[in-house]
Order: sequence, then structure tokens, then C-alpha cells
Amino acid sequence: MYYLEYMSMQMFDAHTHIDMKHFKNDRERVIQRAREAGLVGMVTSSISPASFRMTLGIIEKYKDFIFHSAGCSASQVTQQEADQIIGLTRKYSTDIVAVGEVGLDYHWVKEPRAREAQEPIFSKFIELASELNLPIVIHSRKAEARASEMLEAQFSGDVLMHCFDGDSTIAQRVADNGWYITLPANFSKYRNRVQSAKILPLEQILLETDGPYLSPTSDRNEPANIQYGCEALGKILDQTKETIGETTTMNTKRFYRL
Repeated sequence: MYYLEYMSMQMFDAHTHIDMKHFKNDRERVIQRAREAGLVGMVTSSISPASFRMTLGIIEKYKDFIFHSAGCSASQVTQQEADQIIGLTRKYSTDIVAVGEVGLDYHWVKEPRAREAQEPIFSKFIELASELNLPIVIHSRKAEARASEMLEAQFSGDVLMHCFDGDSTIAQRVADNGWYITLPANFSKYRNRVQSAKILPLEQILLETDGPYLSPTSDRNEPANIQYGCEALGKILDQTKETIGETTTMNTKRFYRL
């Protein structure tokens, strides 16, 4: 069987979006494939009030396997939406393992004033994570330096730089701060991510799919594809995929306090 060799491995998808419409027709089969591939859990990130409510139903159905990190779409969220998400996060805080993904996006947002306008919303989510004593998951696409500055000034808890693609100076800064990064399943195609995998201690690295995006194959991405990230990281660090799977799983459980 295709997944048989992975059955003895432990893996964890530290960041995915299992509530999305891309999984509408086969969500149960996707989750079953993840279990068959050796995953012991996944963290799914909601990105809107509707996404939040849908995720509540999913985590109820898949208790102790799927966990909820509550965030937003950094490049698109409005103040009104952010306030709704913050209200829901407070209300359901005991069902949530982290605040995020939240942060800054300079990839889609080009105009300097529009970039700056993201910061008050980001600060509100940082305050929320502090208030609820939760770790925070950061979206910082092309904005790694500014996001790091804001976090250093405003937050003292555990930080995960999701889908990290910062250059080597930012990667070193993340390592020195004791923060974590996630590498997506297709990370070996990206120079900065490969460099980060070498700069950060393995104890500060988690693996994610960010499904349905960033697929390592020609198909839609899904949590079972964590195995590709495991293999790639094993090759780069000259470790077995079993060691990578076990260590990144422990790191994920430690970060999310599972």
C-alpha cells in the first residue's frame, strides 16, 4: 500500500485549512488519508468569522485529532471582521490552541499606506494572544522584518512564523528569539526556506501543508503530504524521516501545548 512505509512514523500538520471549500466533497476521506499516512494530528486555521464557526463543528467531530487556531486573512481582513473574530476567539478560547494566522502581508498589499494600515489590526491580535495566554501564529509574507519588529516590541509569548520565507538575517533573528517556524511540504523549492532549515535548530522547526495551497504535487495539497516535507528536511539535515517526523511532532505539541 502507498502509505504503508509511513505507518510507523509520527507526523503532525502544524498548519492547514481543512474547513475550506476545496475539501467540501471529500473532507472525511482527506482526514482518513492523513491518519493512514501516519499523522497523529493537524492544526487548522480559520481565517474569517464564517470559517471560525465552521471549524468549531470540525474540531467537535474530530476531537483530539484536529485542533483550531483562530486567525484572519491578513491582506483582506477589515476592522469589523477582525472585531468579530476577536469576539469569537474570546468566547471559545478554551477550544482554541493559538491566535493566528495573523500578521502583515506585503506580497498582495503594495501601497505603503495600505501596508501601514494593517498594523493596528495586527496589534489587536497580538494583544488578544497576550490576554488569553495563547501562542501566536504569524503570516508575514514579504513582511518578515516588520512583523518581527512588532512582535519583539509587543509580545512575550510563543511565536510561530508560519510558512516562513525570510532571508538568513531574519531566520537568525527568529532562532535567537526562540521562536518557531513552519516549513511547507514543498519548501525544498525555495532558497530562503532551505537556508532557514539549516539556520534554525530542529527543535524550532514544525512542518505544515498550508493545504489546499503550496502543494508538492500537481494536485490539491492535503495533510497527508506532510510526508514530502519530512523527506526533504531529512535529506537537508542528514536525518532519517522517522527522526524528523518524531521531532517536528514533539515541537508542534510543545508549541500548541497539546
